[in-house]
Amino acid sequence: MASKVILYAEDHLKSMFRDCSTANASGFTISYRADSYDACAEKAVELAADVIIFQVTHPVYKIQNFFHDLAVFNISPILLIFNVISENEIAYSVTTHKDIHYMNQIKQYFTHALSPAYHCRFNYIGEEEDSNLIMDSRIKRLEKTEYLNDILRGVTNSEFLYYKKKAGLNLNNSGYYLYLWNLMEIEYADHDLNKNIYYFVGEEFVNECQEVLDEYGGGEAFYINPTRLCIMINDYDSVSQAGKQYKLLDIISKLNNVTNCKTAFRYMSGYIKNIEDIRSAYESFDRLKIYNFFCRDVKLITQEYVNSLRKEINYHYIDDMLREIRELINYDLFNPKLSELIKKLFLTIIKPSLNYNLYYYCHTSLLSTLSDKYGDLYNKKITDSNAPSQLYYSSIEQKCSEFIESLHLLKAELSIKNTVKNSIVFQAIEFIHQHYREDITVHFIASNLNISNSYLSQIFKKELGISIIKYIITYRIQKAKELIASSDELVCHVAARVGFFEVKHFSKTFKKVTGLSPMQYKKQNMKAGYI
Repeated sequence: MASKVILYAEDHLKSMFRDCSTANASGFTISYRADSYDACAEKAVELAADVIIFQVTHPVYKIQNFFHDLAVFNISPILLIFNVISENEIAYSVTTHKDIHYMNQIKQYFTHALSPAYHCRFNYIGEEEDSNLIMDSRIKRLEKTEYLNDILRGVTNSEFLYYKKKAGLNLNNSGYYLYLWNLMEIEYADHDLNKNIYYFVGEEFVNECQEVLDEYGGGEAFYINPTRLCIMINDYDSVSQAGKQYKLLDIISKLNNVTNCKTAFRYMSGYIKNIEDIRSAYESFDRLKIYNFFCRDVKLITQEYVNSLRKEINYHYIDDMLREIRELINYDLFNPKLSELIKKLFLTIIKPSLNYNLYYYCHTSLLSTLSDKYGDLYNKKITDSNAPSQLYYSSIEQKCSEFIESLHLLKAELSIKNTVKNSIVFQAIEFIHQHYREDITVHFIASNLNISNSYLSQIFKKELGISIIKYIITYRIQKAKELIASSDELVCHVAARVGFFEVKHFSKTFKKVTGLSPMQYKKQNMKAGYI
């Protein structure tokens, strides 16, 4: 059976792979030629691809987003990454795999497709001369990185000067800023399999950051660990303080553009006069990152921003607002004022407090009120998505939206119970809720209720204003949304669990109802609990 391959590359390279697939019985076929990393990941899920071949494009942070999407979609295809490094040379790396014969077939297919125009160099560590050169280069980078990490941990000026000379560090003798980039929703659990892929991308990422530094006044970019990048920025010499500030804003803007991963937390220190003060600036990162839950909409977090955002808590005002919200939940749930009050509580009062305890207090209070009033109808638990580790990977805006969405679902359930007067229609709805996973039809439902198809269709449309078929589809998509947002199941499995037995039909219907593809919806509502 031919392996299914997703390809993302420049158009002329796509053509070379197409010609190779046509001319060769290699066992590999290009199932989809993607135009973006997003499309690459989505089609890999939809088609259950065995291999993804993708080219390095800039900015490199988009590849980090791509890795994140693969993790969110819970798929682990074999990855082959390549970079065009000259007019006739390509460097590439590939996933480690136990089946060496299969991996060699993939590499042969890749090199054969491009061999008419390119010499393909496999970027790996081994006993051959080329691979030894790669290892030598990596060791030099690792030694330099260890010197820089030691500087972060704290060194004397003499130690710093020694490291600077030993490794040729591009750092001034005084005056720095610290810029930290931290991937908060990606953990490389598959590092043993894709280590070389991550090195390949990481080196390109560092190079992009270093290019920005070299345009400015120099500095060093290096990895502290696979998910945290540190950038030491040299202070810029200028006779004008305004000119210096302008330059600093310019480099920050360019670094933000390079490091713009959707899951990255970015921190900038204040001015660091001496190298001995680097450690305290680095330690302040861990003190500031806890505010990410309240500051996810900020491109770059600084102590100045936190200080400007924080506001005093007026507990009497909060208790009054909670009392008003609880009264609406208990006695006037359908009042449009309820959602506005909840947004005000979360985003205008809790957010600028930067206080997790206040968030827990308000959130738990409202959940308790809903549980006490509506019991099983409100299926949210008090502890649901409320663990500190999950909050860290989320945002207060997301939690506010989730809470309001849960109220909408509750109101929908209550509407059905309160508005459906016809007992037959009510029985039909309950039957659909119990059997929506099955291949139910109007005839099947009508037979179980001992009435005719036409009569069921007629009274259902009259009672609810929509056809019974549309109701079934809407209910299935609602259940699919819940599964997609709360689990790591593949789209094909979600489709089967909600009564769709053809993935393409499910994806088309899902997009028609929600305006988003299943993968797009997953990314908008992803949970961080999979780490």
